[in-house]
Amino acid sequence: MSMQWFRLYHRMIDDDKLRLLAFEDRWHFVALCCLKADGLIDEQEGSLRDRKIAVKLGVQVRELEEIGRRLQEVGLVDERLSPVAWDELQFKSDRDSTAARRQREKRQRDRELKAVTKASRVTVTNVTRLDTETDTDITPKGVCETDVSRARPVEVVEAWNITAERLGLSKIAKLTDDRKRKLSARCKDATLDDFRAALAAIERSRWLQGDNDRGWKANFDFFLQPKSFTKLIEGAYD
Repeated sequence: MSMQWFRLYHRMIDDDKLRLLAFEDRWHFVALCCLKADGLIDEQEGSLRDRKIAVKLGVQVRELEEIGRRLQEVGLVDERLSPVAWDELQFKSDRDSTAARRQREKRQRDRELKAVTKASRVTVTNVTRLDTETDTDITPKGVCETDVSRARPVEVVEAWNITAERLGLSKIAKLTDDRKRKLSARCKDATLDDFRAALAAIERSRWLQGDNDRGWKANFDFFLQPKSFTKLIEGAYD
């Protein structure tokens, strides 16, 4: 996937790996970062791909192989000439447009919730009972069931745990009475798409993932608060 911008960090000037290289190879590494952002590095391997890369760097294919060997020796690229740890250093918000990113996140939420619904196991005590008790109350009055993609408590709990595990947030260990009450209230007010949007907002926000002065991270209780939930849906934390 092509991206218009990518990140270079100021500490590169003191990076021991880069300082082991000759000046021209430092530029070759920067050029390969540009080609990674442009999508050329991720094309199917073959002579045509290598020729394209060589042309971009202004070298012959044989010389490109030698450049790749030198950069691999110091651990800056892999065997495909892809910069090491690229995904860890580039933000998702940089790699995609907002619309494309949200569409991808929605598809991911769909896959996760579909898998959860299909699975028979429930990882949190009493979630099934809560789901049964509140199932008839989830659809707002005056709205047919077919008009709303209803959020079921069991799906919300599982979706949170999947997202929390991926982002390093706290998973739900116990569904207290207070959490049951708040979860039931959110399921009455919100659709399945609302919960997907709220979880996607947490994934977009590095601040909610602990990148703040206190090191605080979003948790399930924060997620269930009416004000927090509304702000997440409206993108206030983006």
